[in-house]
Amino acid sequence: MDRVAGIETEYGCLVSAEDGRAHTDAWPVRVKNFLFRKARAGAIDLHYRDYEEPPGNGGFLLNGGRLYLDMGHIEYASPECLNLRDIVTYDIAGDQLLQSALVELEAAERVSFIKNNVDHNTGATFGCHENYLMKREAQFTPPVLGTLLAFLATRQIFTGSGRVGQANPLAFDFQLPQPEVHVDFQLSQRADHIVNDIYQWVQFNRAIINARDEPLADYRKYRRLHLLIGDSNM
Repeated sequence: MDRVAGIETEYGCLVSAEDGRAHTDAWPVRVKNFLFRKARAGAIDLHYRDYEEPPGNGGFLLNGGRLYLDMGHIEYASPECLNLRDIVTYDIAGDQLLQSALVELEAAERVSFIKNNVDHNTGATFGCHENYLMKREAQFTPPVLGTLLAFLATRQIFTGSGRVGQANPLAFDFQLPQPEVHVDFQLSQRADHIVNDIYQWVQFNRAIINARDEPLADYRKYRRLHLLIGDSNM
């Protein structure tokens, strides 16, 4: 694979009903603080990286990846990789890092971080994002990306992790669309929430390809192909 690539994974959090000491929102913060401040697994950010990333929200890990909070979820981003084996290795390393933190906090029996993409209670979705470095001169338009879009859409048939039930993603007017047919099982968790082919937002009107121009590299030479459609467990 002659390309720099990486994966970002947002984890769901499940807390046993018998554990009344903390809400699910508290555990991502607790684990993040433990990893950076006690386990010394990396260097926590001391300054703002963005208006949504204040000091202490996350940081770089010793393995070259990043761990941070994103809208209440703990998110792990692999380092930049040059081959598929490294991507899989660092992806699994993120799982093991979070599990080891729960073990050290003596919470592994009652708290779990889960690589899923939907919250059945709230209807919310959280993603597994793929990133591929592209040359700046590459055309980034639907006609040029048409073949890739077709591949990514049909890829879910083979790589989707499956889900029970169906979602009703909010429209722009925040009115729930009424489903025409009840669905008991789907091949993909993420597909219900992807409603466009190419778009710049990552929350409402999510697209297969996120068009936000944020290369995280020399913008004169590169851009980033940022995919939102993938299911985490695969």
